[in-house]
Amino acid sequence: MKKMQETIDAFPNTPGVYLFKDKKGAVLYVGKAKDLKKRVKSYFLGQDERASVVFLVKRTCSLDYIMTDSEKEALLLENTLIKKYRPRYNIHLKDDKTYISIRMNVQHEAPGVFVTRRVVKDGSFYFGPYVSSQAAREAVEQITRFFRIRTCKDNEYANRVRPCLKYDIGRCTAPCVKYVSLQHYAEQVEEASLFLKGRSKKLLHVLEEKMKRASEKMDYELAARYRDALRLLDDVQEKQKVVAQHGESFDAIGFANDEGFFVLCVMMIRKGILLDTAIFQLGETSSNAEEVVHTFLLQRYLGNTEMPPEIYLPLLGEDAENIQDILIAKRKQNVKLLVPQRGLKKSFIELAEKNAQQQLPQKMKEEKSFEEVLFQLQQKLHLSDLPETIECVDISHLQGKDAYGSLVCFRRGKPAKEAYRLFTIKSLSTPDDYAMMYEVLMRRFGSFQLERGEKNIHLPPPDLLLVDGGKGQLAIAMRVLEELGLSSLPVCALAKGSEEDRGNRAKGKMDDRVFVPGRKNHLTFKRGSKELLYLMRIRDEAHRFGITAHRKKRQKIFRN
Repeated sequence: MKKMQETIDAFPNTPGVYLFKDKKGAVLYVGKAKDLKKRVKSYFLGQDERASVVFLVKRTCSLDYIMTDSEKEALLLENTLIKKYRPRYNIHLKDDKTYISIRMNVQHEAPGVFVTRRVVKDGSFYFGPYVSSQAAREAVEQITRFFRIRTCKDNEYANRVRPCLKYDIGRCTAPCVKYVSLQHYAEQVEEASLFLKGRSKKLLHVLEEKMKRASEKMDYELAARYRDALRLLDDVQEKQKVVAQHGESFDAIGFANDEGFFVLCVMMIRKGILLDTAIFQLGETSSNAEEVVHTFLLQRYLGNTEMPPEIYLPLLGEDAENIQDILIAKRKQNVKLLVPQRGLKKSFIELAEKNAQQQLPQKMKEEKSFEEVLFQLQQKLHLSDLPETIECVDISHLQGKDAYGSLVCFRRGKPAKEAYRLFTIKSLSTPDDYAMMYEVLMRRFGSFQLERGEKNIHLPPPDLLLVDGGKGQLAIAMRVLEELGLSSLPVCALAKGSEEDRGNRAKGKMDDRVFVPGRKNHLTFKRGSKELLYLMRIRDEAHRFGITAHRKKRQKIFRN
């Protein structure tokens, strides 16, 4: 403790970011402060009795800091470091999702519609956000069905010499080969645009007139198409309930917490319509309520999430003005952070808080249940720490060709897709799973990543490395880690059971086998063991990730 106090005394009285680290140097917590020395010293005075703070201080073996020129810069750096290190005691959005939009490239001579997760200023129209990819794809399906707008890529459009299958089934009018005039196609695009903008009244009038004219011309097939489109609009209007006047767009955020375990609820109102209600489980954190809300704002809105012009909150702290400036710079338009005192916005905050409070007990129960899975896994594998972050490597190839190494990462039971990596095998053209595994692990953990510019250099090592395979793959992993000076990194292998082991299922044992260093035989798990099922789930995800890469490559070759 004396050494820790000396470290704190050396901290400056300036703005910056501080890092708590454990005995291995892994980052436990990242925080920002107006006065680094004063803020860090407060943790060790014993005045904060929250369990998460007590455990944080107990596990901390070293402290570090980074000075910044301003509090605003400290906020941005804190957010960057939290994303980079994923510290145990910081908040992480367990249900964070990038909302999907529909893009219409109106600058093209024959605009198409596309599902996208990125909104960029390229002259296109963007509609949404949609609460799921399924909802967005259903909207595109409706557009192609009733308005017959193209969905092919621009390069496919430019190189088309004959219409595709969608023309044959009546889902596109084939502007690519001039089967429809650009003027008539522009009318289709305008109708689709009205549909996506939610201007139902104007579109209803347009479609009713067209249905009437088609009937008069005895074009009953076309009239039936307009009739079906009108029915679709009726269904859409039925589902869209107006909850705010004047077509306002805003987010209302509420939260509930119990002993540092936070759940937040975001109610998204767009153009006066309640678009979605999203629940975010933040888990247990050492931050107070103001810090949680501010960190949430940065994590959520500095990503690809669509940002409304107004965000209503139950409270704001001293960093609110800096956060608002950061969000304005990101959106490139005005953004207001407000605490409503009465009226409609206040009622939305209260409703969001009520939703969060209802979710809190169940989320806490789920978290404790998963904590038990990690604890059992720690005991079974004789690990010094909980395996909160697990990476799995799988090798896939087609008779030695098109070989890939897929790496997936799970953090506390959730796929961390930003940490997924796909390695194209470079050194081999013949099937050799061991050599391929060696190459992939060297590229993941190797010190030469800096020279080759590998993205993975920024990935901290996991709490547990899982390799798909048996004792051979385990030996390769151990060899790589030893060569790189990482022999302290826990590793195990997960193999499918052999044919003679299939009878073990009747005896209450699982087919899949776990191999660990220093043990000749595999570990045994009871049938239905949650910890083994968790490892199998991670391994299966690595397999899926690699197979998907193969499928995409074959599709690309087929298209070309």
